[in-house]
Amino acid sequence: MNRYTDYDDFAWLYNREWRAFGENIFPGLKAIAGDKLPDGANILDLCCGTGQLAKVLIEKGYRVTGIDGSDEMLRYAKENAPEAKFLLRDARAFQLPPEYHAVFSTFDALNHIMTIEELEKVFTNVFRCLAHSGIFIFDLTMQKHFETYQKGFKEIKETPDYFYTMRINYDPEKRISQWICTIFQPESKLWKRSEIVLYQTWFPLEEIKSSLGKAGFTGARAYSFNPQRELEEATKDSTRVFFLAEKP
Repeated sequence: MNRYTDYDDFAWLYNREWRAFGENIFPGLKAIAGDKLPDGANILDLCCGTGQLAKVLIEKGYRVTGIDGSDEMLRYAKENAPEAKFLLRDARAFQLPPEYHAVFSTFDALNHIMTIEELEKVFTNVFRCLAHSGIFIFDLTMQKHFETYQKGFKEIKETPDYFYTMRINYDPEKRISQWICTIFQPESKLWKRSEIVLYQTWFPLEEIKSSLGKAGFTGARAYSFNPQRELEEATKDSTRVFFLAEKP
């Protein structure tokens, strides 16, 4: 099965339930980028989902192109950020001209890339589309997150329009999390049940930095935010890590 089919089916719920991430994450991205992100920069939003971050970036005066592998995610993205440009592309195989000042990839989107070889392909594609001195900022959830937050995770939410449960099965030997979302929606006098299964994995910190180097990036740095939302250097106990890499 095409792995993006599940993302198509998940798009409407993602658009409703996780709308705030883009607005919440922008101050952190700006803090990490510092003066390396010029006003009006041309930004690529990689794995843009339903366009929540793209919307914020447009409002801040940046030029934005979003790419995603899901048609349905992009349909919502075009509604949420109509001033942005959106392209249907696989992060592992896209090619764009070297005209972007920055590439962002957030909300642990790259944890859905399941091998380090494929992740390195993503890094290479990003490197090629960046202008000289362009920056790449992305986040990944790390081993600690998988072994604490994801292990045994269960969530249930009921609204007037739908009801869903989210549960995560984590296999520490394979380093794979299986996300199972079961959704119930009213249909006539009955409730329609559907189920979506997605997968994530994690990569060691040094392996990520090494792969960035192989793609051509220099001076990769890794950060996390403490409970006071202050930026600090990432450690092995960090649950979500933000990486900053630069094209020389």
